[in-house]
Amino acid sequence: MPRVARPQNLREALSVAFVHRARTRWRAGTSRLLGLDYPGPETDGFVVDVADIADFREIRTEHETLRIGAFADPDSALREPLLGSRLGRASIVADVARFRFAALGARLIVAGIGATRTAAFAEVLGSGATRPLSPNEIPVAVELPTRGGPSVSFGDRRLYRRDGKASFDLRVYAALTLAGHHKIASAQVAYSVDESDLTPLPAVEATLRGAQIAKATFAVAARHAADVFHGDEVRANTLRRTIIPLVLSTLKDAYNDARAKRTQREGRRR
Repeated sequence: MPRVARPQNLREALSVAFVHRARTRWRAGTSRLLGLDYPGPETDGFVVDVADIADFREIRTEHETLRIGAFADPDSALREPLLGSRLGRASIVADVARFRFAALGARLIVAGIGATRTAAFAEVLGSGATRPLSPNEIPVAVELPTRGGPSVSFGDRRLYRRDGKASFDLRVYAALTLAGHHKIASAQVAYSVDESDLTPLPAVEATLRGAQIAKATFAVAARHAADVFHGDEVRANTLRRTIIPLVLSTLKDAYNDARAKRTQREGRRR
């Protein structure tokens, strides 16, 4: 059985991790917000149990920054007015939350061996992450600025198909920022199959970025999504046919979300 330490605060937890260095493994339970599980090892390593440390679970605002503990209750997080207005007030699953945090430019505080690091959320847990978590790291909190930043609108769709060789669980995520009423300033689009990691769709994003919104704008962009599936087997062919309309619907959802937010802003100005 591994040895277990239960520090009283984050500073103490980091000190314990520094002493045991590479043997350090964290225990905090499951982050429903981010879809991560930290049960701690059962056989080896040194466990630092942080389940009761407030930094990992509380939601607070300080210095114009909203800080959401990585293991905070998702429903409580969405009741926070700023977060609810940006992520959506309906209950959302972890993969959607992660995509949206990345699109909003959130920062992630990560605890490791003796210190914390702060990085762009997209670099650690976004699609195409470049600085992923190491085995002896654990997310502490997500940070969002309370002021400024562009208005980002979202759409996400899922299609579950059970049909022998062509069975799959396909999910698509989109985030759009508009410039004025009829131009797309930025676009982030990703997909996952069978709950795999989110994978960006750069050809779709490039087609949308800077484009004027016209009748065929989203349809042209969505066609590029089929290029990510290769081969002639039944499943690949079915995925190619399925992802195009799914991306198209998701982009339209994001655009409709943008229009609704703009109407709300204009209503408040009156």
